[in-house]
Amino acid sequence: MTWGRQYWPVFLIAVSLAFLAPEILALVTNAKNTLSDYAWYELNITVPKESFTAHTAAWFLSLGVWLVIAIWLTFHIWFETFT
Repeated sequence: MTWGRQYWPVFLIAVSLAFLAPEILALVTNAKNTLSDYAWYELNITVPKESFTAHTAAWFLSLGVWLVIAIWLTFHIWFETFT
């Protein structure tokens, strides 16, 4: 038996609660306290108003990191690749 069988469920529950509790509270009390509002305001991650405009580095970096992690985790967990 490995320590992972005990660790990962506890980790996933703790991270989910650490994220969901403040996010739900923010949505109920004030939408300006959500993670999405933080990304839009602090990182200036917004959709451009003109037909062509350069996004900020934070926009490209955050999108790239999110896509890589989402794709990697999807294939790693559900398709058992990238081991």
